[in-house]
Parts: sequence; C-alpha cells; structure tokens
Amino acid sequence: MAYNTTNYESFYGGGTSSLSPDYGNFTGYRMSAAQLGFPGSPQTANQLGETVNAIKQGVKAFEVTMLMPETAEVIPTQHFQEMRALMKLSGVKPSVHGPLIDAAGFNDKGWGGEEGQADNERRMFDAIEKAHILDPKGNIPIVFHSSNGTPGAEWKPGDKSLGEDKFVMEKGSAINRETGQMIAIKREYKFRLDQPEYLEKGQVKGGPKGVLFDAEGTVGSANLGEWENKMTEIAQMNKHAEEIIGAAPINLEGYENAAIRKDGEVIVDMRTGKTLAPFNSEGRENQVEAYNKMRKAGLFLENSELSFNTAFHQAYKYGTDKQKKELKELSKEYTTAMYGDKKTLGAKQVDEKFISIYGPQKRIHILNATLEKMGEITENKMVVKDGEYVLKNGKRFKDKDYGTPQIFQETEKFAMGKASQTFGNLAMKSYDKFEENAPVIAIENMFQGMAFSRAEDMKKLVEMSRKNFIKQLISKKGIDEKKAKSIADKHLGVTWDVGHINVMKKKGFTDKDVIEQTKKIAPMVKHIHLTDNFGYADTHLAPGMGNVPIKGILEELEKTGRFDEMRKITEAGGFVQQFKKSPHPMTMAAFGSPIYGMKSAPYWNQVMDIQGSYFGGYGTVSPSQHHSMYGSGFTTMPVELGGQMPGGQSRFGGTPMA
Repeated sequence: MAYNTTNYESFYGGGTSSLSPDYGNFTGYRMSAAQLGFPGSPQTANQLGETVNAIKQGVKAFEVTMLMPETAEVIPTQHFQEMRALMKLSGVKPSVHGPLIDAAGFNDKGWGGEEGQADNERRMFDAIEKAHILDPKGNIPIVFHSSNGTPGAEWKPGDKSLGEDKFVMEKGSAINRETGQMIAIKREYKFRLDQPEYLEKGQVKGGPKGVLFDAEGTVGSANLGEWENKMTEIAQMNKHAEEIIGAAPINLEGYENAAIRKDGEVIVDMRTGKTLAPFNSEGRENQVEAYNKMRKAGLFLENSELSFNTAFHQAYKYGTDKQKKELKELSKEYTTAMYGDKKTLGAKQVDEKFISIYGPQKRIHILNATLEKMGEITENKMVVKDGEYVLKNGKRFKDKDYGTPQIFQETEKFAMGKASQTFGNLAMKSYDKFEENAPVIAIENMFQGMAFSRAEDMKKLVEMSRKNFIKQLISKKGIDEKKAKSIADKHLGVTWDVGHINVMKKKGFTDKDVIEQTKKIAPMVKHIHLTDNFGYADTHLAPGMGNVPIKGILEELEKTGRFDEMRKITEAGGFVQQFKKSPHPMTMAAFGSPIYGMKSAPYWNQVMDIQGSYFGGYGTVSPSQHHSMYGSGFTTMPVELGGQMPGGQSRFGGTPMA
C-alpha cells in the first residue's frame, strides 16, 4: 500500500521577516537618520527640556515649537541662548514653528481689521527675532501657517465629462470688505421660474436637473444684490423728499433764485441782489407753508446725501480704473451743480447768513440725475458675442472695465492680499535687521476647509509675498531688481506638510492628485513636515502609519536638487498623545534608516521590534530584562532607594516579586 509521504502541516505558511528590506512600516523611501527630526511639545514653554530630550534620542534636526502664542511668550530669552549652545555642541540643526497667528488678521470673530492685522504682524516678528537667536550666523527656517482663522474653500474633483476643471469649489465664503461681514457661498443646482427647459433636464448634458449656480458666481450675485439695494434705498429717499415738497414750488413762484436770511426776516434774490417780500407778510400764509415743506424736505435730504456719499465711496473704492475715471468726472459735475461756481447758483449756494429757498427742490433733481449716471457707470455693460466680451454698443474692449462694485470678495482672495502684505513686511523687517543671516520664512500649507489648502493657492501667496518684499527692498534699500528677487527667493518659501495635502482625499482626490500638487509647489519648498493620516483628518500619525503617498511626494521634492537642504520634521503629536511613545524610532523605521554610518543593512525597519538579549544590561549577574519583568533589580528601582528610575514610590521596580 502506497502512502503519501508529503505532509504540509509541518511547514510555516509564511509571513514578513525582519530580514526583508521592506519589513516594518517602511515607506519605500530611504533616508539616513541624520536628516530626520521632530518638534518639541506645543503644550509646554520648556522647549529647553524638549531640546535635551531630542538630543538624547540622537536626532540631528529639532524644531523648537512656539505654537501656542501665550505659552510661547513664557519662554525666556536665556533659554533660546542655551538651546543654541546645546544644539551647536551636538550638531543639531534647528528650526522653529511660529505661533498660530493669522497673517491676514482673522480671528475667531472674523477679520480683525487693519489694526488686528498689524498686531498679528508684530507678534510674528517677535517670534522671528527669537528664532534668530538659535542660529545667528545661518538662515534658520521659521514656520508660519498660511492661515489660522481664515475660512477656506472646500474643493472636489471636477467631472471631465461635464467639461469641469480639475478643482471645483463646493463651499466657501465671501467677505464684505467694508463691514467685515461674511456670507456662505456654495455650488448648487436651482429650479428657475424663467427657465422651464431645465426643470426636467440638466443645464449640462449628463448633469443634475436645474440651473447650475457655482460658488464663485454667488459672490457676483451678492455684489449685485448689495448694490441694487443701496441704489434703491437712495432713490426711495429722494422720492419721499419729493412727496414732502409736493406742490410747494407752485406757491413759491418767483423765489427760484432767492435765499432767506437765517432769522427769516429778509429774502434776497441772489442774482440781482434785490430784496423780496418776506413770507410773514399779510396774505402769504400759503408761501409760509410751502417754505416749511421745503425746509422739512431739506432735512430729510441730508440722510439721502449721506447714503449717496457712502454708495459713491464704494463705487470708487471697488470699481475698475475705467469706472474711477468716469466717477471722478461725475464728482466734478455734481459739485458744480450742487454748490455752483462763479457763474451759476447751486442748490447749496449760500453765504454765512442766507439759505437757498429752492435748494431742496434743486438738490432732489441733482441727486436723481447723478444717481442715474452712477447707475450707468456701475451697470454691467458687457454681453458675450462670439465667445468674447463686448460693450452693449458693439465696441470691443480688452479688460472688464464695467460692472457692479466688488464689495463682496471671496474670503481667500481677500485674505491672500492681506497675508501676502504681512509676509512681505515680515521678510523686509527681518532682512533689515539681520541682513544675509535673516531667517527663512517658510509658509505652511493648510488642509481642506482652511484657506490656502491647494498648491496653486500657496504658489500665488508666496509669489505675492515675494513681490511685496522685492518692492520694499528696491525702495528702502536701493537694491537692484535682480538681486532683490534673489533675496526674496531665498528668504520666503514654503513648508510642505504632507499630511495636510493628503486631507484632500476626503473629497475624492487620489494619491496621484496629491503627488501632482507636490510637483507644482516643489520649486518653492524650503522645509518639510512629515506626518501621516488616512485622508479624512490631520491625525498626526508617524510616517508609514496611514495612507499618505510619502514616497511619491519625496521623490518629487528630490527632483529640485535641494532636497538635502530641506529639514525634515516628523509631526506625530497625535500618535505620541495616544500611545506615549517617541516617534523617532518609528520615523527611522519608516524611512529605512541604516543603523551604521556606512549606510548599509541592517536598517531600522528590520530591527525596531527585535527584543534585546535576556541577559543584556549587566549580564548574568543583574540582567535588566529579568528585573523589568520581575522587579527587585537596581536598574529599575527608584533613585531614592539607590536605583536608576526617577520618581518612584515603590520599594521595588517593575513587577513586584511574589
């Protein structure tokens, strides 16, 4: 009888081995431990103690953390000097994370105005001065969040079949630049009474039913509504003044060019100088009533003129160059009509003693005529013809010269102008004080829902900040444009947070999209924050613990040729908080750092979970492994009993002996 001698039960089915190069949480991208570091805890002002802790772990890059503004201000100047000495002795390269302050001036109540922005700028520069202490002869990177309070847009991938862009704004906000009030904007399909053809089919083939209103278009609607309400309000005030006057001009015939003395006793024709009959003469009761109506209307018109001046201010401040030119001419015409000149009598042409009787009537006509002209200037005069904008009269133009005043603006666009002003000013102040040894301002990208979450936005923010810096270098320092550009490129750049950009996945973006974003921003990157998550929240795991495409991101940054200059800081505060472990060994494992200086195997990912020898420590006489399990060893006894463990209360270390 034949037997099958093959027995598979005794064979191990397989599994990962520490001998494999990919063992552990290896990301696939190998770096030496000398390039890796981590930050101090943001919850303590004792960054000196955090520095000592980092040096003990053998890091060669450490980020002093001033994240919480109030906590950071408790750090004494002497501590920065001591940290500098310690890092210089140990060969550690420092960087600094600046306080969470919004460069555009936003806070939890909205935009804080010019004063709030200026205050934030002062506090940020204070952090720059402290950072310089750590590396006075170098260019220490100091990280500031691109936004910290500015509400940002939420983006989703566009549908190519519908002809949409790569990024489509789902939600966002707009800010009234006059009041600071913010409104929500969003993309949605609506059913319109005047467009029945879209009630049962989509505006776009294959799209949802109804008419598409994109988020950006909502801003235009808000501006149109705001402006039309303002113009209607003024028109209604003028109409009410007309109703008050009523038939008064009929009873004041012959007094069109007359003015009455403030005491009401003398009436003079201002053109001829002749004295006219006063209203208090016998039989002139109707004229007295008519004059009182004129006066009442005049008082009411004061409010109308205030509203009109506010509207003119907004039209001029937020109008185009073409509109400003026409509004300037309108202002001259209005002033001449209202106050007159040497040849004409205006509606308010009076001296210190006399008041124009017909003034209110004339003012109404002047206001109405001026309001109509301002409406024409601020009207959207463009129509689309053959894919191009043309004026309604058929004249072509190059730029958008007309339209409603842009009082509301997308919050991110508004914040970008303010933030770039602040960052440019900070760079100028820093260079003015420290010259070639000024710190590098590395602006950190934020995640979905906060402003400047995309590479496109970060790139524009840095470009605008550099432009502001260059302008100041030329005007204040007399530096030529070429050199100024070189200085700006050196001292203003980006901290690329790989975890923040990965959060875009929650809207449907992919690893490929994350890597493409990195490719766009790579030329501006000065500093790197390494962290991991699963694409839904900024959870701050150690690298290799989530789904951030770290390998692809770092390969793109490596193509810049400056990768070794970029300090890599592992932000794994979420992991540390939950598991009470240092992220540094796991970071070295994630990047397969070699254990030995010759940069060859074994690597940290292969040995991170290997237990030490049972008889390690003091050998067979006092094995630390034994005592950590069973207690009674001097190595794990509290220091007050002669051991090495600080702060113990038990007479025994580790597990008590039975």
